[in-house]
Amino acid sequence: MSTPVHRPSRIGVALFALFAAALLAAAPAQAAGGTSAVCTNEFTATITPGFSFIPSSGTQTTNGETGSIVCVGEIAGHRVTGRGSIGYVLPYAAATCASEAGSGTVRATVPTTAGNRHLVGTLAVERTALAIRADVQFSGMRYRGLGVAVPRQGDCLLTPLRQVSIVLTGTLSGT
Repeated sequence: MSTPVHRPSRIGVALFALFAAALLAAAPAQAAGGTSAVCTNEFTATITPGFSFIPSSGTQTTNGETGSIVCVGEIAGHRVTGRGSIGYVLPYAAATCASEAGSGTVRATVPTTAGNRHLVGTLAVERTALAIRADVQFSGMRYRGLGVAVPRQGDCLLTPLRQVSIVLTGTLSGT
């Protein structure tokens, strides 16, 4: 019996982006050259050896910048002009299906009016069940987001959770 594949709804993502744009429009303006953007990230992560109800250690990864990042706003004073790419690597220890906390590395490429902006940052994640809180510290910028993980391979009950689709939305701010 195969596990059904769940994908984030394009309509849901579009509504999320419109909501994010409205939040950005209501936010105070940054000083010239600053960063103020609302970003939605979508990616698929592989979890090795997988989450179960027994604590384990391993790695979560997107295998490069295979996900997408869509921002509304400015990065370093330059308007974001389209969809970029994003990925992460997150070693984990003592993680279960119920919870996880860890730190890793994020890499992203975001197109702006000044060309592609390459970002590398330190990721801190807290997950409770399928709800995720992410905090990324980039050089001079910080991303804070909330999201959800949707199981794609495994279910935590009969088989370890080995792959998830993740959607996060948050703010990117800084100087």
